Amino acid sequence: MYFANNGQYFDPSSVSAVWILPDTGTTNGSPDFYLNRDATALGTSAYGMLSPSSLASSVVAYFDVSNGAIPASLSAAPVANYNPDTSAASGIYRVSAGHYSVLPQGTAMMPAFSATGKYFDLWLVKDFNGSNYRLYFNQFETYNDRIITYTEPFQVTSKAKLNGPKYLALSSVQNLYISTEHFFVNENMPIGTESIWQESILQNAQLRIRQRHPQTTGDITTVVDWTEDIMVSSEDTIIYTWDTAALSKGSYFVQVKYNLLEQTIYSEEFTVVLR
Repeated sequence: MYFANNGQYFDPSSVSAVWILPDTGTTNGSPDFYLNRDATALGTSAYGMLSPSSLASSVVAYFDVSNGAIPASLSAAPVANYNPDTSAASGIYRVSAGHYSVLPQGTAMMPAFSATGKYFDLWLVKDFNGSNYRLYFNQFETYNDRIITYTEPFQVTSKAKLNGPKYLALSSVQNLYISTEHFFVNENMPIGTESIWQESILQNAQLRIRQRHPQTTGDITTVVDWTEDIMVSSEDTIIYTWDTAALSKGSYFVQVKYNLLEQTIYSEEFTVVLR
């Protein structure tokens, strides 16, 4: 989960708990089915939160900041499907400013979260000191059918493209977005098979930036050596936050590399100009 406020990533006052619940035909794409809309809860902090019946029967995974323990406030409505592995930690972790993740560890952590399908992740968050808790939710899907078989080696091609402006202001901090596309070129590969790749498939993605000095030595120097300090989206877009404050005006080359099946793919060098 990423949190942004007025164009900047920010850390909420409290990220308290995360629940995972099924997105079924009954929910019809909205978690409202699981929320407490009882008239008796109107005007209370319970209204719009997870209902006691949902906590008791529908939650398939639960995380909180204590890394595994169910809060005392939920003891009256225990999560029946939650069976923590007490030998391992499980909880909510701050990855970076405004970026939070949940991480289960241990084979017994989520016994009810074993089936493939569609789910909601609901986050209990207090945005600012003094504000009320609210729920944020996302939808995601799990798969076990991403396996492809074929009668000959896979012939896969890949290409990368630098998106966004090519001219940047010196001393700016900019995100560089390098999108990638992959194609099967086996002659008899069934049409549509490439859609079996539902999530990011890049492995060991890295990025390098070099500067050209045509007016002086003519040399090319490395300003960012091959780094894994990047993000890769579910669409296989490589994202790098580039702080140019300590650099000089001129032309720079941006290049990425990544593993795809048995191949190590190097992109062409994309030109970016600081001015």
